[in-house]
Amino acid sequence: MEAIVSTRHLLMKFPTRFGVGEVRGDQQAARQCYKTVISDKGKDKVLPIANVELRGDVEPERPQPVEDVLQVPMEEGDSEKVFQVGSQLGEAKKGELITFLRNNKDVFAWSEEEVPGISPNVMVHKLSVDPTRPPTRQKKRNFAPER
Repeated sequence: MEAIVSTRHLLMKFPTRFGVGEVRGDQQAARQCYKTVISDKGKDKVLPIANVELRGDVEPERPQPVEDVLQVPMEEGDSEKVFQVGSQLGEAKKGELITFLRNNKDVFAWSEEEVPGISPNVMVHKLSVDPTRPPTRQKKRNFAPER
């Protein structure tokens, strides 16, 4: 529905097949709603916490493949450079995919030295820190001062 709402004017306009329809709001009802929202009622009310999960230092789970995967070496006998292919893929499709990936192995970069045309200085991150200077201790910031 294509409608234009103006909260300032308590008005909503929308197209109909006979022209433009309007819905007007009630200023007293709007004022009462506003007062209810900003009132201090319920501020001091303590709500119970139903489910508390204390996780501590738990490592987040890494996403897992939807299906089992097969480790396929890029070249026969080279176990370092491998790619993964879904095990539920049909034999014909699996063979086509493996052949395609092996035929286009020059596209893959296994290290930063193998990326042609891009300087390793661009790809490698280095901090601009002077090793001769001692570390600077930052001022302690109190996020939750004791009350």
